[in-house]
Amino acid sequence: MGESGSSWAERLSAASVDGFVTALDRQGRMDVVRATREWVRARLAIGPGSTVIDVGCGTGDELGELTRLVAPGGRAIGLDLNPPMAHVARRRLSRAEGVLVAAGEATALPVPDGAVDAVVCERVLQHLGQEPADAVREYARAVRGDGIVALTDSDWSSLEIRVDDDERATRRLLDVRARVRLPFTANQGAGGRLGDYLEAAGLTVLDRRATVLTDFAPELVQGVAAGVNASAAQALSASDLADVRSTVDDALARGALRIAVPFHAVVARR
Repeated sequence: MGESGSSWAERLSAASVDGFVTALDRQGRMDVVRATREWVRARLAIGPGSTVIDVGCGTGDELGELTRLVAPGGRAIGLDLNPPMAHVARRRLSRAEGVLVAAGEATALPVPDGAVDAVVCERVLQHLGQEPADAVREYARAVRGDGIVALTDSDWSSLEIRVDDDERATRRLLDVRARVRLPFTANQGAGGRLGDYLEAAGLTVLDRRATVLTDFAPELVQGVAAGVNASAAQALSASDLADVRSTVDDALARGALRIAVPFHAVVARR
């Protein structure tokens, strides 16, 4: 989910889109992600004729589900900062009716005040280069009276790393994790603050869901491990860095590296 001001979003190009799309598709198949999306959809209070915005729509996977909710006669608008990702979503939803996909900023929705029935924002706030609360105020502006804003995000500040068969290695990696910032998220604790953002925007929180992402495919585990390694390079001596990389690589080779990330969703009404 790519959005305004994030370091990786700014670097995303046509050459890297295929790999990113593959990663998003894997994430979309995760049990917790699928269950959380269903939980959110059940609370959006939208139906035929409604208008909904999906901020950071990525591949259009969830946008397609929202399109079905508002048909017939409704509109589902997908925004993504990256034109290549917007192109992917547009292509995948080319046969859907009532859907519009455009490149756009998470903090500047292209609609008048009170123009939509719901705004959905999944795993975007963690990547914003500016204060997430500013984006949420924009979502509150866009929804009508009694409209719904639904936020879903990870809390990377509470990432847990474990090596199943090596307690010493686990302690070593946890120590490193406490000392470094992950390079692929600008707002590591965004997931744990969703309710605060919504209330600061003047919205009334209706419901909350807290789960944990654990069923990472090996490729996604490797991606997180690479991020830990990259961050460690900025904070550790050469010898310590070599030790961490060896620990991670050995655990990956044995299939013993486990990660867990808190995953939150909060729904609020204007």
